[in-house]
Amino acid sequence: MPSKSFWKSLILLATAVAPAVNAHSWVEQVRRIDNTGAFTGSMGYPIGYMNRSALDFNDSLAQNKILSTATNPVVCKPTAGAYDKVNRLSAAAGDHVALVYQENGHVTQPNLTPRPYRDGIVNVYGTMHHQDSDGINDVLNSWTADGKGGNGKGQLLATHYYDDGQCYQNAGHNFAIPIYAARFKEHGLEELYCQTDFQLPEDLPSTGTYTVMWVWDWPLITSDTQNTTEIYTSCAEIELGAAASGNKNAKIDYSNKNLIQSAGISTQLNIQFEATGLGIGTNSPLPASGTATQDQTATSAATSEVAATSSESVSSSTKKHKGGVTTTTVTAEVETTTMWKTVTVTGADNAQQSETSAVASSSAEQVSTSAAPAAPTTNVPVTSISKFLKARATGQARRAADE
Repeated sequence: MPSKSFWKSLILLATAVAPAVNAHSWVEQVRRIDNTGAFTGSMGYPIGYMNRSALDFNDSLAQNKILSTATNPVVCKPTAGAYDKVNRLSAAAGDHVALVYQENGHVTQPNLTPRPYRDGIVNVYGTMHHQDSDGINDVLNSWTADGKGGNGKGQLLATHYYDDGQCYQNAGHNFAIPIYAARFKEHGLEELYCQTDFQLPEDLPSTGTYTVMWVWDWPLITSDTQNTTEIYTSCAEIELGAAASGNKNAKIDYSNKNLIQSAGISTQLNIQFEATGLGIGTNSPLPASGTATQDQTATSAATSEVAATSSESVSSSTKKHKGGVTTTTVTAEVETTTMWKTVTVTGADNAQQSETSAVASSSAEQVSTSAAPAAPTTNVPVTSISKFLKARATGQARRAADE
């Protein structure tokens, strides 16, 4: 009769070749990135790490799931004993870091549930002053890149899409799944983990621990004006040390010899705030048509879905496209700070929208829900660091523009 360990191995194998989309995601590895873009040094682990091969592994225990923000639930799992058996990542001020996770079918099978463009946004936050009581409302859309937002305890380090543009999970060579088939063909690997890359602040001390928070904003879209909250978070402590001689402020000179499974993603390393607004659905947004006086390299996917206003001098023009979508071309002065404003969009009976000049704001951070779907809260990034400062009108804002 087959042993218990045999059946456990068989179950693990079945899970590996047929990822369950009902399983969600959490950070599983924390990697330091060297000046060539490659992973380097010993691997670190998140708070609450669970090894997938452990007999008692359960993804519901590994993840931190938030379905309502009403009670301001905590962002991180308890830190007590978190690093008794696993290591923190060791890094220094200015180092680049990758938070690595599996897509669990969300990237390769995005049409199973109505979700935001590229499966939502991952925001990375950091703090030297973490407490277990830090709540999601204290952090998400509160902490800003300049460290002055919210309670001022931390700062926004990066924003990227959950789908990093290259990752996929083992689907057992089921090439009827188009995204899996295309990426398997391109990379030739059984699977490729996803990652979120960011840079540690350059003014961090050379001793102590720095806590980073990976916050995946993945609302369920119930209409073009409403969504329901679904957020997943992972946190990790980084052991700070002195920067290597000549390494501080060093730029990434990405090597084309890097193995894709063992390196950061060049676009994420070059563009700190890649994703600045939730998109709607799985369709690619309209191509950017705006320009700004900033020589930062960007791709249309990396800078799409931006709903932007600027406190600087801004000129804008609107253009109608087929399908009734209005896009706005915005030209702004260069500025190196990012601020965030929250605008509440109510339901259809009492519709509101945020609008500055010709820039219409829509799309969707979420608010807490109970039984009934709630109207979304919209993130409006106020920034001029992006090459493309473009607003996309959706839902009520688009219909209002058509009238």
